Amino acid sequence: MLELSGTMDLQEPASQPTSESVVGSTYLWEPPGRALAVYIDFDVVDRLGFEIMRGFGQVPRRGAEVGGILLGSAELAGRTVIRIEDFVPVPCEHARGPSYILSASDRKAFEEALERWAPAPDKRIYAIGYYRSNTRDSIQLDQEDIDLIDALFPAMTAACLLVKPFATRVSMATCFTRVNGRMPTEPAEELFPFRRKELGGGQPARRPRGLDQADPELEAAATGYSIAEDQLAAPPEAAAPPEPAIAAAADSTAPASRSRFRGGWIWIPLSFVFLLLGVVLGFQIALSYRSQQAHAASPEPYALELSAVQFGDNLHLKWNTEAAAFRNARRGILHIQDGDNSKVVELRQEDLSRGGVLYRNATSNVTFRLEIFPRERVSVSESVELRLLQDHAISPAAAPETRKNAPRNAEKAAPKP
Repeated sequence: MLELSGTMDLQEPASQPTSESVVGSTYLWEPPGRALAVYIDFDVVDRLGFEIMRGFGQVPRRGAEVGGILLGSAELAGRTVIRIEDFVPVPCEHARGPSYILSASDRKAFEEALERWAPAPDKRIYAIGYYRSNTRDSIQLDQEDIDLIDALFPAMTAACLLVKPFATRVSMATCFTRVNGRMPTEPAEELFPFRRKELGGGQPARRPRGLDQADPELEAAATGYSIAEDQLAAPPEAAAPPEPAIAAAADSTAPASRSRFRGGWIWIPLSFVFLLLGVVLGFQIALSYRSQQAHAASPEPYALELSAVQFGDNLHLKWNTEAAAFRNARRGILHIQDGDNSKVVELRQEDLSRGGVLYRNATSNVTFRLEIFPRERVSVSESVELRLLQDHAISPAAAPETRKNAPRNAEKAAPKP
């Protein structure tokens, strides 16, 4: 059975957040009809979202679930107020499939991590619940989740954060707490998008690749900034020479300067030579810049730059979203010929803007044809064909050669009947 990762799950969530606000670097979720307020740091949204999507891409089709411990604080003040400020991932060996269901060794590691973050007077944040990604059909707690919460998080303020990742749109999340002393078993009705931009936090600050954002020492080493440097005192004013001394020094050197440059007329022809050299260099730079612009504008305006490479057990189909044909494209159609099987997938504008999809092939001979519509009756299409050396496998050295030799068929825009 064929599967197209990244375009198969396009259904909308059951509901959107109805009451939300942003305070500083924190997002506040207040679901209607529940005496609950959940504050989540945007930094947690960034880092936890990355961990969830990394697990989601490790296993084809459904994706592997990940989980761990939520850190922060919780209180009952007329309603349950939860503040999520950090998290601790707890690995799972997935002995029972891609779901985050702990084995005996997983459970032991979970309890050991929980002991280090048990509430204590000297701890500002502590374990307040647990989280996991949700790649199952519905967003709800299973019996394994409830058993884990009841055994390890007995407080009435215990929370469970579920995040459902998607390949073609923003992940959705919800937070479960006890209602009348019991964790709910019904599917979640209120969801909120789990990405900083959609929550009103703007774009995350760029960090060096591979930097652990939870470690301030590594961050200081990578950015060149540390608290010690920030607290350095400015040089005392006494270290600066007094103004009269500077004036005296200037006066004392003035005669020597005048005598040194008494024959200043010789600089006149030298200045003219330097001016001429500057004009020549500027002219050459302008010509080089113009040729680079002409070279950049030379590609075929209707080319989609379609390419496909092996990505694990999948094929990664990519296109260039900067191409002119994509500027006004509102929809597209992806035709897939996998051996004797064929498949047609509708692509929306947001799918096209991502620049590619993952496809799990069944044979070693796969042809993709992407057709986009800059206008309703005008389409542009391009094809790429892959002939793998072996079924479901292609060596890294052969991937560029496959891309180079793959036939491409770019059709210019023309009205369809």
